[in-house]
Amino acid sequence: MASRQRLKKEIDYVVSDLILDCFTFINMRAKTENEDVLQIVQESLNLRGDLLNQVNHPENKTETQTVKNYFDNIAKVLIYNVDERYIKLGKLINPDA
Repeated sequence: MASRQRLKKEIDYVVSDLILDCFTFINMRAKTENEDVLQIVQESLNLRGDLLNQVNHPENKTETQTVKNYFDNIAKVLIYNVDERYIKLGKLINPDA
């Protein structure tokens, strides 16, 4: 990542995109049981807060990590967790797949 500011914007963008997809699914769906989708939204918001906290406080990194590795690890955690939530959303959209 080029900078902390860029990383924070990427976190906001990716998580916001996931949340938008969740709410789009809720609006397109005729059922009233939305607890699973809302749980994905809540998990995503918690992930966003945790990652932004890690970006804002790099002094919490272990001594063996370089700053670049620390921020790269945050980006990897972001991608992995958002991908997992998209898989959950995909299973809700198409339970037969």
